[in-house]
Amino acid sequence: MLLPTMVLKSRWEAMKTPFNQFVSALVLSATTLLGMPAFAVIELAPHRAVYDMVLYSAERGSGISGARGKMIYSFRDGCDGWSSETSVKLRLLYAEGDQVVTEWAFASWEAKDGKSYQFRTRQDRNGDTIENLKGKVERTAGGAAATAVFSEPEDTTIELPEGTLFPTRHLSDAFQAHKDGKIIFNGKVFDGASLDNPYEINVVMSRRTALGDSGRAEALDRMIDKAGFANAQTAHYRLAFFNLGSRTEEPEFELGVDYRSDGIARFIRQDFGDFIIDLFLEEVEALKKASC
Repeated sequence: MLLPTMVLKSRWEAMKTPFNQFVSALVLSATTLLGMPAFAVIELAPHRAVYDMVLYSAERGSGISGARGKMIYSFRDGCDGWSSETSVKLRLLYAEGDQVVTEWAFASWEAKDGKSYQFRTRQDRNGDTIENLKGKVERTAGGAAATAVFSEPEDTTIELPEGTLFPTRHLSDAFQAHKDGKIIFNGKVFDGASLDNPYEINVVMSRRTALGDSGRAEALDRMIDKAGFANAQTAHYRLAFFNLGSRTEEPEFELGVDYRSDGIARFIRQDFGDFIIDLFLEEVEALKKASC
């Protein structure tokens, strides 16, 4: 699973504008070196998942009284690349009675050798389109410095420093680091979900999951087993997102995910500072892997 990002006048104002950043976060994972192997060591399960989004908490000053939504995520494993699609519809309610409905769609294709990446994003608010992003990255080697070239908006580019990862490689490398016994993982990631990319991401990994051994965790595990997925361990990944080159100690936003080792996210908590949204896995199905 994979998801998005923000520089804030207020944390809520940033989230209103690129909700993309929210999905960046689920899309992301961390560090790389030139000359890495062409294929990831970790096997990620192709799947489609539906998440129920609810408000966990909100500070009084945020003005938010409620939130409900759905996120649909799909991940496919092709012969030479990975593809993913994410769609989000979130309704935020305010104490004074107003509401904001944000719809966000993101799709990407990533070459397994790290040399090519394509992405597109669309965001609507209350029925009006407020942002379209589309572009690609081509580079000589996985992890090499490159330029992200946007076709929407035209004449827009973003420079990617050496060592920048794309989302699925980042996720795979984070899983491999945890498998190797590491508890901290750091790196640069570009996903194209917002113009604030790339991000420096600090990942802290723990075997103690957010849901623990609760009845809800057991019910989610039974649902995943029933969908035909093999047994897999679940660990908690805490991701802190910083603007590249930032010297501040406080991240732009944080994300906590209970990930299975096959890439299925069982539970997600998105912390925007003024308010927190939880995502619970509601449905999951296995997708066929390409025959190569």
